[in-house]
Amino acid sequence: MIRTIARALGVWLLAGLAATASAQTAAVDSALAFYSKGGTYCFRVAPSGTSLSEETEWTVMMLTASSNHHNSYRIRSVDPGETGLSKSGLLTVGRFANDVWKFDGTRADFFERFAEGIRDKRLRARVVRLGPAILGDAGTERQRAELYLTFADKGSKVSFDKALDLTAEQFLVFSEYFPD
Repeated sequence: MIRTIARALGVWLLAGLAATASAQTAAVDSALAFYSKGGTYCFRVAPSGTSLSEETEWTVMMLTASSNHHNSYRIRSVDPGETGLSKSGLLTVGRFANDVWKFDGTRADFFERFAEGIRDKRLRARVVRLGPAILGDAGTERQRAELYLTFADKGSKVSFDKALDLTAEQFLVFSEYFPD
């Protein structure tokens, strides 16, 4: 009886791990397919261990295909580009784009594969550092957080026109950053 229960639990655990690994791979594959087809994700990132509300300058990243020449996006937005995705499709892809950051293995796989896409000149990433002039003068974390939320909630656009595409090596540095 105990052996039967132990075997059943073992099979259940293995099935659960396989499903989790499969879901993680699907998130990476889906996110990369989206970017490869010209879809774009624009989001704020910060180094691991950094409280977003402590920053006196925001780091905003854009990921897309090298064929997508647009350089201005709303922060926290998933843009369909040439993918033809509907609103519900964009919600799904947005979830996959965020899911790649959740697990160390998934994040590492995503960054390596995206960097390979940069090397192959299929994908591109750009980073800008920005923030209102008064961000550094904000006395409390709450004030800095409110400034960011006001900026993001207004649908403010971020321009990457003056930023250069990251090299694969420069992009890989951001694997230890986490999104807002």
